[in-house]
Amino acid sequence: MGKTPKYQQVVDWVHERILSGELKMDDRLETEAEISTRFDFSRQTIRQALSILEREGVIHRVQGSGSYVSGIPSIPGTSLQGAVTIISSYTDSYIFPRILQAMSRVLQESGYATRIMFTNNQREIEKKILLDLIRTGSRDPIIAEPVTSALPNPNLEYYEDLRRVGIPILFFNTFYPASTIPHVSLDDTAAGLMAANHLIEMGHRKIGCIFKSDDGQGIRRYDGYQHALIKAGIPLEERRIVWVDTVGLTDAVKRGSWILDRLGDSTAVVCYNDEVAYRLVQLCQERQIRIPDQLSVTSIDNSRLTELCTVPLTSISHPMEALGEKAAGNLLEMMRKPGFYGTFEFAPTITIRESTAPLAGSRASGKATVSAAQVSQTEQKLQENQENERIW
Repeated sequence: MGKTPKYQQVVDWVHERILSGELKMDDRLETEAEISTRFDFSRQTIRQALSILEREGVIHRVQGSGSYVSGIPSIPGTSLQGAVTIISSYTDSYIFPRILQAMSRVLQESGYATRIMFTNNQREIEKKILLDLIRTGSRDPIIAEPVTSALPNPNLEYYEDLRRVGIPILFFNTFYPASTIPHVSLDDTAAGLMAANHLIEMGHRKIGCIFKSDDGQGIRRYDGYQHALIKAGIPLEERRIVWVDTVGLTDAVKRGSWILDRLGDSTAVVCYNDEVAYRLVQLCQERQIRIPDQLSVTSIDNSRLTELCTVPLTSISHPMEALGEKAAGNLLEMMRKPGFYGTFEFAPTITIRESTAPLAGSRASGKATVSAAQVSQTEQKLQENQENERIW
């Protein structure tokens, strides 16, 4: 069997240093002259090796500066190129299994193994996972759903520590607004805006809401809700606004007399998600409040719960599988091109069902539909002002 070609020896040397962690993303390689001296190979051989590494996406060359690490090489002796760590909140939600399955499929089709860890939306578990990754010197790229993303989180510094050593990180489903780590999510502000606009077009003006206070989705969905009301000239009445956190979410809706008292004479309500809306409808039926005759209900996610509910729910769609595919695809692109910014937000769409109806005596047709295009002008204004107007 012949000896390994000289250029391949250089390629393998660079591969091994990256896989061992000696070389990190954006690290500068030695110059052609230095590598030539180290191996006692000609400059032409070194240039051939660097060209191969560049074609593989492992390095990129900057004119007048040198060659820099920009990707993870294939692991010798295996068809897999490495592993990606996925950190998620839950396993049993109606959303996450579909996101995670799509994410894993795309990564595996691209040659990457996946390992999935769960935080149960608890900061201490998230902290342990991140510290373990740091202590073990893991080089895995990371896709993570941040814990309690509406609240200051000391664990953000651990994400930043991993990022500083060259590990690509992408948030999914939500994000920390104080961080520049890219994210893939639903445009939650537009989702809240669309849900409220649908009720406004139905003639409702006494519109309450139930949102989560400790995650970014809840805050941004409220942001869209409030912009819709303000644009329509409807006063924001604090007495119609209900806030719950993750821990108290289920009990809050189960023991919901206080929620109904808070909503008062509201004729419509925007719910944080389908689970909240489903439980609210159950509560209303126990109290003989007719949906939608006395209370129209909109929600967000458009999950199976919308059709399992005794009154099928009008709901804003969550992209789920598409979000998982996009998150995995954008992380792969970040691995190939370190300058690639992986943020992407899906525009919402609405499916109208039986839980909403025109307000009695209003001029609404009862056939109102709201699409992403119909909120685009308002959304554009929101985006223009968002840096100054964000309430989190």
